[in-house]
Amino acid sequence: MKLALIIASTLLIVSGCSQQTKNAQSKFIKDYIINDKVDSAITKIQNALKDKNYIITSTFNHEAEALKLKKMLYPNKTINLYNSKISTKLLQCNPTMSQEMPLRLSVYSELNGKTHISFTDPEYWSIKHNIKDAECLNLIVLLKKDLYSVTDALGIK
Repeated sequence: MKLALIIASTLLIVSGCSQQTKNAQSKFIKDYIINDKVDSAITKIQNALKDKNYIITSTFNHEAEALKLKKMLYPNKTINLYNSKISTKLLQCNPTMSQEMPLRLSVYSELNGKTHISFTDPEYWSIKHNIKDAECLNLIVLLKKDLYSVTDALGIK
């Protein structure tokens, strides 16, 4: 039993913790380079989603938290967006959807000055949370469209 646990742990460490290349990412993570600074992009995101009944419930500043530890990060913020009508219905479909609500978008800068926006493609949630109900699937598609309206507002084609 101990040997099996040691082997499983070793395989997990070797496979899961290997250094990935900079551009390696899941097909479920959408990442775009934008022509804005982090704070400017967040303002545009908020404006793009305001008429779709989303509110920014919070913004987490990873850079500021790293500075408290005397570590350095380039500007890096996570914004949490909430639309109560969509979220409530999705939680009725499957309560585990609360792991995804509020929506999270990452806006961060690199050393070279490039700013990125990234988010999880909502279609992934239908797999992760076993969503099969047609109305719930339509809401997931709506969320995806709403997130892509953010990319439009930021000038991403």
